[in-house]
Amino acid sequence: MVKGVHFLGIGGSGASAAAAIAQAQGFEVTGCDLEPNNEFTIKFKKSQLLKGHSASHLKSENVDILAVTPAIFSLDPHNPELMEARKLGIPVITWQQFVGEYLTKDEQSSRASRTKIVIAVTGTHGKTTTTAMIAKLLEDDGLDPTVLLGAIVPWWGTNYRIQRQKVDDRQYFVVEADEFNDNFLHFKPDIVVVTNIEMDHPEYFKDFQAVKTSFKKFLESTKQTIVANLSDPGVKQTLNAQTRFGNSIIDYSQHLIDFPLQIPGEFNRWNASAAYQVGLLLGVQPLSVKKSLQNFSGVGRRFEYIGKFKGAQVYSDFGHHPTEIKVTLEAARQKFPDERILVVYQPHMFSRTKFLFEEFVKVFKGCPVDKVFMLDIYPSREIDTGLVTSQQLVKAISHPKGVIIYLGSSSEALDKIKPEIKPGDIVFFMGAGDTDYLAKKLVNIS
Repeated sequence: MVKGVHFLGIGGSGASAAAAIAQAQGFEVTGCDLEPNNEFTIKFKKSQLLKGHSASHLKSENVDILAVTPAIFSLDPHNPELMEARKLGIPVITWQQFVGEYLTKDEQSSRASRTKIVIAVTGTHGKTTTTAMIAKLLEDDGLDPTVLLGAIVPWWGTNYRIQRQKVDDRQYFVVEADEFNDNFLHFKPDIVVVTNIEMDHPEYFKDFQAVKTSFKKFLESTKQTIVANLSDPGVKQTLNAQTRFGNSIIDYSQHLIDFPLQIPGEFNRWNASAAYQVGLLLGVQPLSVKKSLQNFSGVGRRFEYIGKFKGAQVYSDFGHHPTEIKVTLEAARQKFPDERILVVYQPHMFSRTKFLFEEFVKVFKGCPVDKVFMLDIYPSREIDTGLVTSQQLVKAISHPKGVIIYLGSSSEALDKIKPEIKPGDIVFFMGAGDTDYLAKKLVNIS
């Protein structure tokens, strides 16, 4: 029987949530990372969090599984913990695989059985916010879900939620399902929400057809209902890839909500429309769903207000794909029609920047903001092989009014942009790398 799980990369937004839920379900959890103490791991004891990577982390007799972040296999294949696990015969699986094989499975014991109703939210964009919306409306209705997602939810203070009241016969499990590395294929959900499908993760998918093939496999695993945005070309093409999926399909693009939300952006109206349909599927009354969605205030790093610097409002946003950048900055202009908007953007990964280069150029040439400061590319799980640079991107955008400015490394960024900020400005830090840290540091030093 699996009892002890060691998470290699526990500081990540997903692995940390999986570890916390595993602990709540009775597993003995430890984890390590280069910097294991962060906003995602504050609920763990210090003794559970180990700094760095060492074979000694697996010396405990309690480690039955090593759960890793997928990038470790390509970036650090000779990691000492990987090597030690194989030497000791300890199974090595990704943390997503662990979630699918252990955390979302029905529970059977001599005393009781519990069916887990798994609601998985996927898509190139919008899955984190939609996951949080569904989680909130279930929580508000007393359905007490367990939730795993990739951002801090303000009213929980964590990136997960644990079922509080043990119900013998069922548990709702809401999970954000990521397509990278085919991670979502480890889940066998009852309900799937698919927001949109676009080309992304070129470091893994060779082309858009490969992306759609992966989504198709995942959608085919749905046990009951697919809630889909069939107005999205990628979703429509994927669902039309075969005659029938054997499941009922609800096209939420035909049932868009018509009430206002706290969070800005037309894209969030679509996210809320998907969540609305899930609420109805699970028997939540329409008025209760509406009230919950209207009270939804957003999640971390999605149009998140951080604070003020010299009278300017500072926001942080995770957007790093051209489509996300476009709709978020349009929403920013809609919310702040007359203010000066400055954007500090950090491209995320060399392969994505190279593959979507022309899309990035088009978006930044047309974005409704006053000035964009471009940081060097954040490598994430890649090594710089000279594919592309931020300077090349800035040169290609080459706005005649000097709207696009190359900023350089993140270590020098704040010193360069502080003199540019004026009282009343709106300052957006965008990207999936260092920008959130920079936004918070800017506010804290004011």
